[in-house]
Amino acid sequence: MNIEEALKKLEEITARLEQADLSLDEALALFEEGLPLAASIKEDLDKAKLRIEKVIEATKGAFELEPFDLDSD
Repeated sequence: MNIEEALKKLEEITARLEQADLSLDEALALFEEGLPLAASIKEDLDKAKLRIEKVIEATKGAFELEPFDLDSD
């Protein structure tokens, strides 16, 4: 399952958990299903962050960063 699919599934689980008509058993089952999804998403995001950091480090000095000015016209 890719990150987009995992996020969609986790959103569905979260929406279901927010409903008032949920039994305790259903809530626990959804929680048990969602926790590994959340861990998988975090792992994928951590890997993406590492890749970005490596690219930035590899190009260090090739570009100069300038502050972003929201007030300029």
